[in-house]
Amino acid sequence: MRTGPSLRLCALLLCVCLLWAACGCPLTPPEWAQLPQTLQRILARAPAQALLLWRSWLLHPPALLSRDFAGALRAMGSVTLRVWNGERQSPEEMALESYVLGVTAAEMPAGYAPAALQCQAVAARTRAISTCLALGGNGCRSHPDCDVCTSSACCQGYLSAQGRREKWGDTADVYEARLAAAVRQTAGQILVWDGLPIETLYHACSGGVTEDAAAVFSRSVPYLVSVDSPGEEQATGFEVRTEMTRVEAAQALCAAFPGCGVTAEQLPAQLKLLSSTASGRISRVRVGSAEVTGAAFRQALGLRSTLCTWEADGDSITFSTRGYGHGVGMSQVGAQAMAASGAGCPAILAHYYPGTCLVTLPEE
Repeated sequence: MRTGPSLRLCALLLCVCLLWAACGCPLTPPEWAQLPQTLQRILARAPAQALLLWRSWLLHPPALLSRDFAGALRAMGSVTLRVWNGERQSPEEMALESYVLGVTAAEMPAGYAPAALQCQAVAARTRAISTCLALGGNGCRSHPDCDVCTSSACCQGYLSAQGRREKWGDTADVYEARLAAAVRQTAGQILVWDGLPIETLYHACSGGVTEDAAAVFSRSVPYLVSVDSPGEEQATGFEVRTEMTRVEAAQALCAAFPGCGVTAEQLPAQLKLLSSTASGRISRVRVGSAEVTGAAFRQALGLRSTLCTWEADGDSITFSTRGYGHGVGMSQVGAQAMAASGAGCPAILAHYYPGTCLVTLPEE
């Protein structure tokens, strides 16, 4: 008797799910329903990535917090972070949940749906826990004696209570209550892989599909793989056209890549796409005599993403981009779209960080 691809896929998914549950990471009904959809999307887009993910699950199945990490948490008691305050230019001690509230306020629009805000709170908390020096993390790369800083360019953005009130104005009380509820409803929750906190990368908008970490950071991460991110099309800034003169483009490219030989007269003929990633983003591009990465090209021209095309019209060049950010991990606009469609926080996190497990930190 021959078995079709769908039957074989379902059998493999069932084995993975049973193994996952047996390893102490039971799935809630929303997560159970989301898992096959997530894996099928990955399989359809990149079969090799799907096989790698399944192999990783079989060899290193998701688990609850490792015994050593849980022990370190209990020994530490209530988690207090040493945070470098960029506004004050000094370090300060901050309770974990207070920090998470400030990060969520800075990193995601307060008007987003509760489930999306909860996802952001979990992501912020996970990143803070993963870098905490007392728990074996590497701390802030810009301020080695601190766990984190308040810069989104380095660690995560952060807004103080006063900063939140100034940002939100007349809606401050309403938004403060919304975010406080999201933090409270996910109190102590983090994402783990193989017993340890994951690297929770996120970005504003994926442009419809997230990026594999290997394509951006030159290293594979089993839970940071490319997945579809439907529902983003209606978001403001989903697709943006950036127009500049040939002279402006040539100046920017020559400043970023000295010696490339780009001239206004020869653009855009001196731009050639060499390769794309599986998600359709620019991997490498020839700029005059230089071969550069998509990330460097994006930075040189100040573009919103590497999911980009260009066309010339007279003396100007127009760059069309979809999405905003590096595209790896959770799309915040995508999380909002899923939440608006009725998905809960666990299902959204399972979609953008496939194979991870949502756990609650042990109390002292």
